[in-house]
Amino acid sequence: MKRSRSPDQARPLSPAYPDLKRSSVTMSTQTGESLNAICGIDDDFAVSTIKQKSLGAGELVQQVLEMVKNRDRAELIILGLMKEYSFSYHRLKDLLRENNLEVSFSKVSYSDIAPMVGLEPLIMGDDIPFFPMSRARLTNDLFRKVIEDIDVFTSQYGVLSGHRNEEARSRFLSAYFNRIVDLFSGLVYNTPESLLEGRMTTKGRIEYQFSIYGGITILFIEVKLEIGGATERLNCYAQVIAECDACAWMNTQNGFDIPIMAILCDGKSFRFFKFIRQSRTHNTKPQLFLGQFVGGFEEEPIYEMARGTSPADFIRRSRRLCESLFYVFLDGYNTGLEGYWNRSIEKGKSEGKGRDSTPGWVKAKNLAKEALEEGQVAWNLHNEGKIDESRVSAENALKLLAQSVEEAPWMGKGMRCSKFYTDTIADGY
Repeated sequence: MKRSRSPDQARPLSPAYPDLKRSSVTMSTQTGESLNAICGIDDDFAVSTIKQKSLGAGELVQQVLEMVKNRDRAELIILGLMKEYSFSYHRLKDLLRENNLEVSFSKVSYSDIAPMVGLEPLIMGDDIPFFPMSRARLTNDLFRKVIEDIDVFTSQYGVLSGHRNEEARSRFLSAYFNRIVDLFSGLVYNTPESLLEGRMTTKGRIEYQFSIYGGITILFIEVKLEIGGATERLNCYAQVIAECDACAWMNTQNGFDIPIMAILCDGKSFRFFKFIRQSRTHNTKPQLFLGQFVGGFEEEPIYEMARGTSPADFIRRSRRLCESLFYVFLDGYNTGLEGYWNRSIEKGKSEGKGRDSTPGWVKAKNLAKEALEEGQVAWNLHNEGKIDESRVSAENALKLLAQSVEEAPWMGKGMRCSKFYTDTIADGY
């Protein structure tokens, strides 16, 4: 497996669609194009148009009994069902428990699942096409809060290399994006539930699953500490594929046909993936893309404030990581808005009239797109040494995002108790 490349060794983007040409990653970071456009996805096609066959209760029981006979392939049988059928996943989980089936996507091997997304297992991951990964600039005030959170979590759990289990590491790593998620005022919310609830300690598990208006757009998957060789890392990629495919199936059941961003963390670095499972035809295979930054880098290292580390160096490098995460959340927010807006349009057509909420969605999604573009512009300006212009652009990005969140006609926005805080209230009985 030869995926760790220096900038001058990085191979160009691989074509996943006929119109996705091999080119430098620089194109997206300069133009602010959405990942959907780069990967050849039609933004207007975010509502599932293929109606799957329904699998009845009795038929589902029969499929589970088949899994009992073939326990080592149960996960692949489930993925096969998701490709063809709609069914009650709650009932599926009940049946798995009743039959003592310990099913987990962390058990799936790369050699088994790679062909499902058009990859050749023998190439060992070198045929995974790239998508241009980018960063969105955070304001200094916001990033300072992130650093303060990291300080608090370091006091509680110690430095990253000292963590003895995945639970401590998971809580610690949330400091890097808690403040970012908070920007969306509850519109981006965490639903940390794997489709399959078996034991996932052998390789990894979904620690965070972010939904936007009911459509899953971002997965954060952690794998066990100290990943071994290439085979083990590829099997971690297999879990990314399986978890994304299952979540994409869930989206389809809810009327969404949207890409999913996946973040894979091994405790040392982050890798970013984009998964596309468009249901235009039953013959279309899902596709997996690996994020590649300008310069050819394929991962974002995690630095720690250990003894002997320069605080300035730690702060600067941590900012790059946080701004990669900010880009992912902005892109996921855009994807979720687009999908929900299109679903709103479709419902209006089925009801024979326009929906009152549709104009709000239009404003929200247009502002979200501007926020994403402005955040990328701010990053590029900083990269060019234009510090003052970058600061202005980063502030504008947050303002545009706040306006988008305000415009979105969604009752699930979180109420902030801090707005009502006074010393009088806090000192009262």
